[in-house]
Amino acid sequence: MVGGLPGEQLKDALASLALADIVVAATPVYKAGFSGLFKSFVDVMDDLLIGKPVVLAATAGSARHTMVADDRLRPLFTFMRAVTFPTAVFAAPSVWADPALGRRIERAATGDTVLLSAGVEERIVQRSWRGYQHQFGSNFAHAEDAGDLDFGSPLMRLATGGAPGTIPAQS
Repeated sequence: MVGGLPGEQLKDALASLALADIVVAATPVYKAGFSGLFKSFVDVMDDLLIGKPVVLAATAGSARHTMVADDRLRPLFTFMRAVTFPTAVFAAPSVWADPALGRRIERAATGDTVLLSAGVEERIVQRSWRGYQHQFGSNFAHAEDAGDLDFGSPLMRLATGGAPGTIPAQS
C-alpha cells in the first residue's frame, strides 16, 4: 500500500467490495477512533462505496467509546459518499450477551436492506456519477466513464506527464 501498487490480495478484497450489495464496516476502537489498518483499507477504496448501503459498527473494551461509530465512522463514510443507515452498532464486553445488541444489529440490517431494495446505489450512480468522481485511476466500476473530461487541456497534459503546450504520446 505504501508503494501505491496493490498486491493480489488487496485487489481481490477491493473486487469483492465492489460486488457487495451491502457493506458492514466494522472496526475495533483504538485511542477513541478507528484502527489504522481499517483507515488504510478505506484509503485505497477510492470511489467504490458511492451510493452503497453501509452498516457502521465498532467494538471496544468499554462503553466509553459508544459514539465512535457515529462520531468517527459516519463522517468518514459520508466523505466516501456511502449511504449509512442511522442505526449504528457498537459492542463492548458488557453488552455482548445482552439481547438488545441483537435487536440493534437487526435494526441496522433491516434499514440497509430497505436502502438496497429501494435501489439507492443505482439511482445515485446513474444520476450523479459525473458529479461524484473525484480522482483518476479509481477502483470504482464506473470509473471508465470519463464523461466530458478534456484530456487535452493544459492541466490534463501536465497531469499525464507532458508540458502545458504539448500532448504526450499515447500508448
